[in-house]
Amino acid sequence: MGLNINTIISLASNEKYVLLNETMYGGIKYFLAMGVDDNKDIIPNKVKILEEMIKGTDVYVKAVTDPEMIIILTRILKSQM
Repeated sequence: MGLNINTIISLASNEKYVLLNETMYGGIKYFLAMGVDDNKDIIPNKVKILEEMIKGTDVYVKAVTDPEMIIILTRILKSQM
């Protein structure tokens, strides 16, 4: 199972993001996500790279915060666009 691109997700902070692109790196799925408001309009300055975590039947995401990992994943995700 898991998440797919073009899906809108809600984080624990009630922020909403749309998943724009995905990649696999080191056996882990990562997503490029942009914030959306209540009208589903994209918020251009709200960008995150999220790591997918699956535990049993539950799917979670965690923001990537390691600067080196962000650089690597940004390069990969940009090359796919």
